[in-house]
Amino acid sequence: MDASQIQRDFDPVTVDDYPLIQRYLSLAQYEESNHNLVNMILWIDSYPLFKCQNENWLLLLGVHEGTLFIYMPLCRPEYFKEAILAAKAIFERYRLPFVLSCFTKEAAQWFADTFPNTCLEENRDSADYVYLCEKLKTFAGKKLQKKRNHLNAFYKEYAGRWEYETFNADNVKECEAFLRQWHAEDPDEFLQAERRGVFRILELFGQIPYRGGLIRIDGEVKAFAIGSWLSARMCQENIEKADDEIRGLYQAIMKEWLTHEFDEAEYVNREDDMGHENIRQAKLAYHPEFLIEKYRLCGKENQL
Repeated sequence: MDASQIQRDFDPVTVDDYPLIQRYLSLAQYEESNHNLVNMILWIDSYPLFKCQNENWLLLLGVHEGTLFIYMPLCRPEYFKEAILAAKAIFERYRLPFVLSCFTKEAAQWFADTFPNTCLEENRDSADYVYLCEKLKTFAGKKLQKKRNHLNAFYKEYAGRWEYETFNADNVKECEAFLRQWHAEDPDEFLQAERRGVFRILELFGQIPYRGGLIRIDGEVKAFAIGSWLSARMCQENIEKADDEIRGLYQAIMKEWLTHEFDEAEYVNREDDMGHENIRQAKLAYHPEFLIEKYRLCGKENQL
């Protein structure tokens, strides 16, 4: 059967659906970075989404390299099983392999215990890096000494010349202007796809729930960061861009953004490394408190 027929049960996600998705995400309180509205919108061109809902849950259908899969159901914990069974029934109706992705270890283990024919595949490249906010606001301790040195060098060199601002309707336009110059000629297709997604997020300022901040040097925007809540204790840094040639600027925007926009958060999820060794080493250099493991699930020999 044509896999596209399953979309009869799912509607394409549009901008009008964003408040609905956020409402269901708030019920779920997942701390995994793919279950985050800003992240979904940022990558929606590369990873299109389709939705199916009832009063208790919302299912998101994703597509990756031609494979259809289900994200963790967006619902309260007591409706998790009901939502999974509904998704499974839809896939069976269209005789498609039931594939689930971006599942946390706990959710994946529950599914494997419930359905013994499950094949679990951990994806280290997708693991989220989670940090204590206090450590990234102070850079205290021996482990972060090198990062602290970069930060202090920035504050010393640009003393009296830099300032931090929370996003508003005016300065977000200046961030767009900065982004138009940032790596504009870089041939990396992935980076350019991300840039297009960041423009989309900036254009939606005030329409979707996120908090942003920027750093000016001599009056010009040189860095900005954007993030949103995952749970009551954890925020997610969705976007961080800075002038690569200014020493300590990335550390400064990280510190100032967390301090001004998410001072009440205990943890910050700084997402995954996508399997890029340079990104992995950069994230490890900040010494995460823990990683959030992610799993892909499917039936053994397509039997689930």
